[in-house]
Amino acid sequence: MTRRIVKQSAFVLTLLTLTMLWANIASAQATLTIGLALGSDPNGEPTYTASVTNTSSTVTANNLTVTYTTPFFELPISPAPSGGCLFNQTGFHLMAVCSLASLGPNQSHDFVIAIHPTGTDPQDVTALAHADNATDVSASITSTITGVGLTEMQVLMTSTNPGKVGEQLVYTVTVTNIQDDDARDVFALLALPKNVTFVSVTKGCTKSVLVACKLGQMSPGTSKTVTIIVLPTVSGWTQATAGVRLSTPDRDFTNNSSANAIWVNP
Repeated sequence: MTRRIVKQSAFVLTLLTLTMLWANIASAQATLTIGLALGSDPNGEPTYTASVTNTSSTVTANNLTVTYTTPFFELPISPAPSGGCLFNQTGFHLMAVCSLASLGPNQSHDFVIAIHPTGTDPQDVTALAHADNATDVSASITSTITGVGLTEMQVLMTSTNPGKVGEQLVYTVTVTNIQDDDARDVFALLALPKNVTFVSVTKGCTKSVLVACKLGQMSPGTSKTVTIIVLPTVSGWTQATAGVRLSTPDRDFTNNSSANAIWVNP
């Protein structure tokens, strides 16, 4: 009887030791630090870099996220250069959440977002780092914007009206920059109607699923026009849609496309 009690006591002691060891392992904490720096991208847009370091020498930080809080009236430029950061606009802020599955011991990682300021008020930006097994840390920075510019593109489309089967149907797409900042990497796009045969397009355009015409950089107040010619093959109503693509922010997208429905005679 005495031996059995001793053995049972040893077993209980071992079990308690393993339980405590497992609890210590499970509760091991990574230690995070964060810094926030202001920079600019190649187009001069402000970038914010949150540099997060796991200063623990043995513990990996798991499911690391960095949440940016910026003024609600700003416009996101990312994903480039930030890649995996997702933006969401609330009633009070423009938020960006960047994720990293793990950050090893004594490792650092930079999370970068770029935004376009729409006002000259001081820009208060905060970055909060969170991991499943670490205490949250945050950093803030205030920048002064001396001037802003906005691109505003307008797309208009006209065409032969009415059309006729077997005769040239001409689409004219005009893109205009009606705001006070340069528009960069501008393309005019046209989705051709069904039941037409492509004939020709202005020099500098390519045709695949869409007709895409490279317009390049457009200064404020400038317009560029492209012409697309097709031959209708079937009588009836036919519709084409034109649009614009660019790398600079455009605050109002409602005038970035134009649709055109015309009747094609037999």
